Amino acid sequence: MIHRHLDYPADVAAEELPSAAIVDILERGDLDDWRPIAVAVAREPHGPLAARVLDLVSAYPMYGTSALWRAWIDRCRARGERALMPARTLSLAELRRGCGVTQAELAERVGMSQSDLSKLERRKDVRISSLRTYLAGLRGELRLEFEQKELRHPIDVGDPVDTRLIRPSTRP
Repeated sequence: MIHRHLDYPADVAAEELPSAAIVDILERGDLDDWRPIAVAVAREPHGPLAARVLDLVSAYPMYGTSALWRAWIDRCRARGERALMPARTLSLAELRRGCGVTQAELAERVGMSQSDLSKLERRKDVRISSLRTYLAGLRGELRLEFEQKELRHPIDVGDPVDTRLIRPSTRP
């Protein structure tokens, strides 16, 4: 995109663009013009470029795009905050309830009695194959990985559950 009365190298990083160029891109640009700014904001949603974009869309309201950029930055920030939050450990029963499935429904899907399913949910030591079947009944899958400091490796725990054996939900 050619910017009005602006002179800077074509390969300049989005973070180094002059404010006038950012305003011009946000006002007149298309998705291809926005992409470098959007990617840089997603990479650092609390960074200086995101703050500049918020300041610029407040100082120079742009029909339609100001709200879009505010929403994009909010989404990127929320995504980053969720990634930083430690995952809360759920019991199998809490996970099932969170999926909106009753014990009776899940027991029917995985082919076991409700009392056996209840016992499984209360166990502290569950077999991987039982856990895999349970999660498949919730329309999910089990993935295990080894983690040590910055190192992560997926662990092969055998063949996945044959989901054809999991009965479809009777709920709409």
